[in-house]
Amino acid sequence: MATTPEKSAELLNATAELTIAGQKVRLEMPVPAGPTRLAELLPLFRSMTDAFVAVSVENARTEGLAVSCRKGCGACCRQLVPIAEIEARRLREVVEAMPEPRRSTIRARFDAARQRLAQAGLLEKLREPRQFRDEDVIPFGMDYFQQGIACPFLEEESCSIYAERPLACREYLVVTPAAHCAAPTVESVSCVKLVLRTARTVRSLNAEHSEYGAPWVALILALEWADAHPDGSSPQPGPAWVREAFGRLTGHTVPEAAPET
Repeated sequence: MATTPEKSAELLNATAELTIAGQKVRLEMPVPAGPTRLAELLPLFRSMTDAFVAVSVENARTEGLAVSCRKGCGACCRQLVPIAEIEARRLREVVEAMPEPRRSTIRARFDAARQRLAQAGLLEKLREPRQFRDEDVIPFGMDYFQQGIACPFLEEESCSIYAERPLACREYLVVTPAAHCAAPTVESVSCVKLVLRTARTVRSLNAEHSEYGAPWVALILALEWADAHPDGSSPQPGPAWVREAFGRLTGHTVPEAAPET
């Protein structure tokens, strides 16, 4: 990874060249040069995710597979969606920026979802993701899906905040018939095989550097969680965040590159 100064002294242009599944991927990303909180890099993580998903989709095409997800197909928007702490706070910002009465409408949907989770006996466990064992996640996710609780941002079976959707949502694409998603099983629904998992990487990176250490936050509890957990994390230089993220993604140490002249 190389960094070169841009016109603004506060930004560096980070360039990463990766060979993924036989394809070369080049990413150019403006990165804050100085002390930065991880949340400020969320747009970068979204761009990375979209780039890796595009490679994954192309690989699926070469295998004769086609993505069946379409606008208006919102079955997956009733699943348990794990997001990073920084994403929970961003979703709260998105909601708070909405004009009334829409802001109150969306918050009411979150409140109604919590009530349904409480009635189903799922809420308290969902509030403590650190208590989940690996083998618990899938069966709990199925129990959650059975409640049929739509994402509060789902409208007319489409995402109403598509540009702001979480990383996990960006990565979830299926190559089996869309009709199967209404009653998903391991056998009936197959997803695009991801070449790199940005969402999981960002969640682990966020958890390690957070004072709260949440391995993930359920999207359906994003506003509640963000209201109770202000960002008190320590900033570090933007390039340092990027190197650590790519190191986690690839499993290789990314050396610090000297600025080009």
